[in-house]
Amino acid sequence: MQRIRAYSIELILISALLAAVGFFGYLGYGLLRPDVVNEAFSGERALANVRSQLDFGPRITGTEVSLRMGDWLVEQLRLLGWDVVIQPFTINEQVQGRNIVAVRSPSQPGAPVALLATHYDTRLVADADPDPARQQTPSPGANAGASGPAILLELARTLNVDASGHTVCLAFFDAEANAGLPGWDAHIGSRLFVESLPGSVPRCAAPRFVVGVDQAGAINQRFFQNEAGDPALNAALWGVADNLELGARFPDQSRPMPLSVTTVFTDSATADIMSTDYPYRATLADTLDKLSADTLGATGLLLETWLESGP
Repeated sequence: MQRIRAYSIELILISALLAAVGFFGYLGYGLLRPDVVNEAFSGERALANVRSQLDFGPRITGTEVSLRMGDWLVEQLRLLGWDVVIQPFTINEQVQGRNIVAVRSPSQPGAPVALLATHYDTRLVADADPDPARQQTPSPGANAGASGPAILLELARTLNVDASGHTVCLAFFDAEANAGLPGWDAHIGSRLFVESLPGSVPRCAAPRFVVGVDQAGAINQRFFQNEAGDPALNAALWGVADNLELGARFPDQSRPMPLSVTTVFTDSATADIMSTDYPYRATLADTLDKLSADTLGATGLLLETWLESGP
């Protein structure tokens, strides 16, 4: 009987120890930062990120759908070990918007800042749709609204920030898609972000580079340099594309891009990876079937390779 009691006590002690280890492991999980996965950027995963956003519906600034999709985005970024800052703001004292900024720093102190920027909102109406009867319906925003966040989210999974030598900031701006509509200005979220620095997100202040990513996933899409961008930065990015044998997709030509999210970053070198001729922008045809994992993969691989080369 004594042996049985002693054995029982031993089992109880071991169980308690295991429970304590599990409990403290659970508490500490959120304090751990996942290691960078040893994988290249995946266009298929980026396409799945687009699909996840579209499943919420049109992500119009100030709507419940936008709030839920933004919460999902924040959760994904935090699960990948990024620090996330939410920057709320009000438009015309009525509409609530918010920027979402993910930040990760390398192990070396004093690293310069590289900022990748996109927007996650979609246009209030599909006013470019060829059918006038459909022009007051919200656009699904597969390429113009979901491709940029999908690429940055996949980069958050695979990017080796230490190799970049930069503090990397991934900025997801709100209230960018409704320029030209009554009551809406251009570049609302991005302008607010710039004007609030360095107080709002000190680690992202004074970025050395700003690269905009938008409308970046269409089938057979080609990307031209923003003629208003920094020539040296354009040359560096398109040079990496050429080294990756992506020159056909990234021809060495420039075009104007009046709707770029980088417009307000006047004190930083800027460049854009963005379509200038996507025919379905602000239409009801901007749907998932217009996108390609190959295009998303090429865009993400270019950004990943360029950053990890320590620009």
